[in-house]
Amino acid sequence: MRAVGYTLETAIADLVDNSITAGASHVDILFTGATDSYVAVIDNGKGMSALEAQNAMRLAGNSSRNSRETHDLGRFGLGLKTASISQCRNLTVVTKKGGQIYCYRWDLDYLASSGTWSLLHLDADEYSSLPEFDVLNELDSGTMVLWRNLDQLKATHGTLESSMDESMVAVRRHLGLVFHRYLAGEHGKPFTISINYRKIEGADPLLKKHKATQAGASDRISLPEGVIELRPYTLPHLNKLTSKDKERARIDGSLRDSQGFYIYRQMRLVIWGTWFRIAPKQELGKLARVQVDVPNSLDHLWSLDIKKAQAVPPPIIRTRLRQVADSIIAPSRNVHTYRGRAAEKSQATHLWKVIEDRDAFRYEINREHPAVAALLSNVPDGQLTALSSLLNILEGSFPVDDVYNRLGQDFSHRPTSLDNQELKALAADLWGSLKSSMSPEIFISAMRETEPFSSDQHAVIYLEKAVHNG
Repeated sequence: MRAVGYTLETAIADLVDNSITAGASHVDILFTGATDSYVAVIDNGKGMSALEAQNAMRLAGNSSRNSRETHDLGRFGLGLKTASISQCRNLTVVTKKGGQIYCYRWDLDYLASSGTWSLLHLDADEYSSLPEFDVLNELDSGTMVLWRNLDQLKATHGTLESSMDESMVAVRRHLGLVFHRYLAGEHGKPFTISINYRKIEGADPLLKKHKATQAGASDRISLPEGVIELRPYTLPHLNKLTSKDKERARIDGSLRDSQGFYIYRQMRLVIWGTWFRIAPKQELGKLARVQVDVPNSLDHLWSLDIKKAQAVPPPIIRTRLRQVADSIIAPSRNVHTYRGRAAEKSQATHLWKVIEDRDAFRYEINREHPAVAALLSNVPDGQLTALSSLLNILEGSFPVDDVYNRLGQDFSHRPTSLDNQELKALAADLWGSLKSSMSPEIFISAMRETEPFSSDQHAVIYLEKAVHNG
């Protein structure tokens, strides 16, 4: 039972699930790595009676086949026990309801010595001396889950006094992610989580708060047991993201790895950053995210595991997801591919051309670009071959691999832009080279649709002044 596969983060998240189910508006996670190390998770939920607390400590106390309230984040009735004993040998639950306090304990060392499944009942003298009991006692109602004898944490994290702080940083990040919709109040109630009295900030993996994020039309998959809702989001282009935005959107190391479906069970994130092998992860799709809301009435179809960290869509849902996958990825692809769409509609002349050849491509310098054409036409015949060779070298050495690697690491591309004086000087130079071969009207008309003038709203003024002064 201890080897189910919980990490410290997923184990504590399972306890927070119980707090939410109990109607808590706040959860305190208190810990120390000192000699008497412990982790205490305290909520201000409704608490439990003696019978309810005993049932909560019973293995599989609630069958996974039983119907649950819509806000119930439980699944098998195992989470409290398996999550806790995956990290400690001594699990104590103290609960307060109606002014009464009840306390029970699973002690693995006692179980081993007695050879029986004996749940220990603690009296007032025993539970009143527990670490952090005073925090619970000040509440009108609530529950404290206390972990002591943290043998697994010691085995995986080393000396607790030096590693607990670092371990809790990962817990803070995980809880801020999986409960971010609760922390944002999307369930209609205030909800906060604190670690040693420091509040956790909710994540924003879909960047819903960013003004440039594109929200697609929602879709519904109706089944007899409930309805699954899908809502696609396309993140802004990298050039519009701050470092903090990128950090929020990078859930699995990079934006590319973080694309895909985000599965929420009752607004609790359980799976993220996967296409379930319906579509491959690709660079052009790294801005695509899909919020998938699944009710707990469909747990049996999704094969949700005990840790609520793995789920597999059933065939009927998988088929539907496959049908919409390409249309979901398309907006992300367009953000990358068609950033210059407005310029293309105005027939802008670009310096670089993309040449496609079956499954390959290459970049060539556009010899018809006015600046390039002017240069070629004004070079003495003896130097024309050398200049053409230089252009060929530039084309052949285009650093496409380096560009791809940098974009894959979520770097933003910020091309060097010309200021007003530089654009004026360029306009004058080009007119000086081209005025013998074209009229002022043709020059202005051609250059205004040519990079870099095509992206400047004052380009026509610069070009007209160049003609007037030249």
